[in-house]
Amino acid sequence: MTAIIDEVRLTSLDNPSATSEADERLRQEINERSRDQAQRLAHAVATAAEAVGIRHEVVIEPTFSYQVGQVFADYLRVRALGIVGVHGALEGDIRLLIETALFETGRPVILVPPTASSTLGSDRVMVAWDATPAAVHAVTAAMPFLRAAREVLVVHVTDDKAFQRGRSGIELCHHLSRHGVQTQFAPVQRGDQDVADALLEAARVHDVGLLVMGAYAHSALRRLIFGSATRGMFERSFDVPILMAN
Repeated sequence: MTAIIDEVRLTSLDNPSATSEADERLRQEINERSRDQAQRLAHAVATAAEAVGIRHEVVIEPTFSYQVGQVFADYLRVRALGIVGVHGALEGDIRLLIETALFETGRPVILVPPTASSTLGSDRVMVAWDATPAAVHAVTAAMPFLRAAREVLVVHVTDDKAFQRGRSGIELCHHLSRHGVQTQFAPVQRGDQDVADALLEAARVHDVGLLVMGAYAHSALRRLIFGSATRGMFERSFDVPILMAN
């Protein structure tokens, strides 16, 4: 495990003559507080990892706020998956970090809310299946979790898209069963709900510990045009950890 801790720094103004001594002292104080917070967090992470016997390294990366997503992506490209703690709807720097990780690295990311269980889906996992390449990548990335789970539910929103044989959730269940995964199919009716709301409601009803889904955009301009489920998840507060892949 590699823990990346950003020591976010404030830079001085481009025009030094426009910076007062008070401004410079404040900048230095803020940067010192950021350094101290990063060091305390690094110590806490290392202590927690050692307590449960996880091999780990903790890296403190001095960076500016606009570089945080790219720094995380640089590390993620040579790791198996990323884990990001989230709270509420994804906005600002945290959303930029997650977008960069998902759409520029080829690696899966798990979004973990503060209410998540430490066992992370070992009891029941739900796969949101829409037969897109992103969903295929998510299932592939999640296979260690699927094999470890007591039960896996494969769901698709039955009134959202038309499915052909070989692309349906039932066929995915057959595929997973051949790999030793205890799987069942659970269709979800969207009705008047947004796709994201329908999936989160299904996760709540079935009491799942991990939701697996694809993340995709309809355009290279990913900040403008997301797939509906991806956009919906980004805009909502959720209680279940979500493994996403593109």
